[in-house]
Amino acid sequence: MEVKLVKQNGALKININNEMIEPLSFKSFRPTDKNISDFYKAGVKLFSILTSGLNSILGVQYSLFGESWIGENEYDFSVVDEQIDLFRKNAPDAYFALMFQMDTREWYLEQNEGCPDSFRCLSQIAGNKQWRESAAAYLKAIINHVEEKYGDCFYGYFLLGGKTTEWFSAYDYAESHPYKEEAYKEYRKDQSVTIPDKELRERCSAGTFYDPAQDKEAIEYWRFHHELIADTILYFAKEAQSIIKHKKLLGVYFGYLFELDGERLWNDAHLAYEKVFLSDDIDMISSPSSYAHRKHSDTSAFMVTYDTLALHDKLYYLEFDHITHLAPQYIDGFAIPGFDSQFANEQETIDVMRRDFMLCVTKGAGLWWFDMFEGWFYSETMMNEVKAMIEISKKLAQIPNKSVSEIAVFAEGESLLYTDKNADINTDCLGLQREGLARMGAPYDLYSIADIDNIEHDNYKLYIFLNAFKMSEKTREVLKKKIKVQNKTVLWIYAPDYIHNEAVSTKYISEMTGMDICLLSQEEVTVDVDFGDRGEVSNSYGCSKPQKTMFYAENADEVWGRYRNSKKAALACKKLGDFNSIYSGAGNIPGNVLKNIARFAGVHIYGTGNDAIFVSEKLIGVYPEKEGEIEIVLDDTTVLEELFSKEQFNVMENVLKFKARKGEARLFLKR
Repeated sequence: MEVKLVKQNGALKININNEMIEPLSFKSFRPTDKNISDFYKAGVKLFSILTSGLNSILGVQYSLFGESWIGENEYDFSVVDEQIDLFRKNAPDAYFALMFQMDTREWYLEQNEGCPDSFRCLSQIAGNKQWRESAAAYLKAIINHVEEKYGDCFYGYFLLGGKTTEWFSAYDYAESHPYKEEAYKEYRKDQSVTIPDKELRERCSAGTFYDPAQDKEAIEYWRFHHELIADTILYFAKEAQSIIKHKKLLGVYFGYLFELDGERLWNDAHLAYEKVFLSDDIDMISSPSSYAHRKHSDTSAFMVTYDTLALHDKLYYLEFDHITHLAPQYIDGFAIPGFDSQFANEQETIDVMRRDFMLCVTKGAGLWWFDMFEGWFYSETMMNEVKAMIEISKKLAQIPNKSVSEIAVFAEGESLLYTDKNADINTDCLGLQREGLARMGAPYDLYSIADIDNIEHDNYKLYIFLNAFKMSEKTREVLKKKIKVQNKTVLWIYAPDYIHNEAVSTKYISEMTGMDICLLSQEEVTVDVDFGDRGEVSNSYGCSKPQKTMFYAENADEVWGRYRNSKKAALACKKLGDFNSIYSGAGNIPGNVLKNIARFAGVHIYGTGNDAIFVSEKLIGVYPEKEGEIEIVLDDTTVLEELFSKEQFNVMENVLKFKARKGEARLFLKR
């Protein structure tokens, strides 16, 4: 059997022996006859099977089928067979992806005294040759077993490791270990170097930033810490490809740039995600739907730079593991994380199921429903909802689904290697900023900055740089030739190009923005906004906590926001020929402020309210923030079909109006 990813009408599908299959799947830690057959009968063709004898972070077992890696080069694959047989019985002509853990087992830790537990302290063992080779032998043995016995029904494999199987190095807090010291010496190609102590590696000589000249050792260590995890994933991916030879799909959970708030993003080591995303050995990336945006009143959000994955033909799976109204609060006496935000009733659960589905289908992403500990979807109404989503997906597969975004948003990991992990700059500029982006009334494409020269610049009117604190020469060149040009607008957030080569200076921010950017002499956290004659928007935003390093603008043509205490310009615009430069001294800009900026840039605004909007070439999704009349401004007069209700709408004068309750998701197809 040969499996490949094929783009159909702008969205990736899984092609198995020339059969095109929608990337909609099912997963459970507790698979049963009922939950497998329920999803199979609803039309799901893809299932993930987790084999593991380890305990989850809750202290309960991931799988009840038992351990298959029982000793050095010793395996018991009968437990794998038993679970596969369960799935094949209840989903007879489905296709499966096997998920298995590379982590150290108890027997391994007993045989190797002083060895770190990779599930808890991944970075301390990640570079250890003995563990890598031992785990790789297990990897190849289990893939060979499955391919030889069940190869005609497995479409891929997922490599799991670290805390929660998502390649987090969660409990070592980036501390050293003899294994890690050895790996660091090899990385630096210098046997005399040592890992800096905590004080040195967290001392930032330039306030919120590291000074590349003074803090070189700290920067080198943080780069190593992150690349070590990425390189470990790629080591195992290469070993897996030696067996499957790119004829099956290979995936991991990784790259949670937007989700890991505060110091977790540094400690857990996901900043070198681009190495994994762009590797030829990786086909699929997965993450849960954002935990920070999953309440009934929220907007839904990705954790990753999704459009970079799409640009490079990587399949992204969003995992719907929300705490449904049916989910228990406890499993074996342990509280399930997030149970306190459990949906109140079936309607709320379905609303959010539809919201996540709209996010995925308008972006061409995959989705799997995760019945974590069984019973979370035991509802005929919910199964009918899954069935309807599969039917909608099949229908949309025959229709062009390209992006119509006029806004390109850029983020990346490299710049954060130069910032204080305790400053929460990533929280403000990345994690919290997703709310404003979702509510600005216009779609956007979200890329890693490495793709700045790979995108179609003619499509975009507004560019937003969330955390481009250190730019490469390539980025500066593309900015000069393709972005700082006629009829383009750029929104720079916080400190663009502040770290310039090996120097730190506001003059580089000034050169990048075209305004005089100066250091604030007093502590500020809040920006008060007033667009004056340009709009009625009055709002405030700012930092989640005081920063050692803050900036303000001078010599601007217009000032739209000022720091609350000093009254210095914090949101300002300058026209530079035919190019508009907008500077914001803080992130977490609200949706209505971004909407005014987008409108200023000439972007088509679909949503006039504060609702979450999901738009592609033929689709318009709306998730109402509150009950009332919704108004959507289209770019032409058309007939719309609402796909959940199958209701028809004739749109006159380019404006769609309808009444909806709070959270009543609507997905419209242009006919």
